[in-house]
Amino acid sequence: MVKKFSLEFKQQSVDYLLTNAHLSISELANHLGVGKSTLDKWVRQLAPTKPVEVN
Repeated sequence: MVKKFSLEFKQQSVDYLLTNAHLSISELANHLGVGKSTLDKWVRQLAPTKPVEVN
């Protein structure tokens, strides 16, 4: 069975992870009820990236 999560839940999960960086991804994934690889994928997709400086 495939679980579907809203974009809002995914973004809130990534924000939660970023504000609790002292915890491991595994710990946070367990707390949120999602798989570690799923949370890692959301981070890669939704985490803010640093702007590239162009000179």
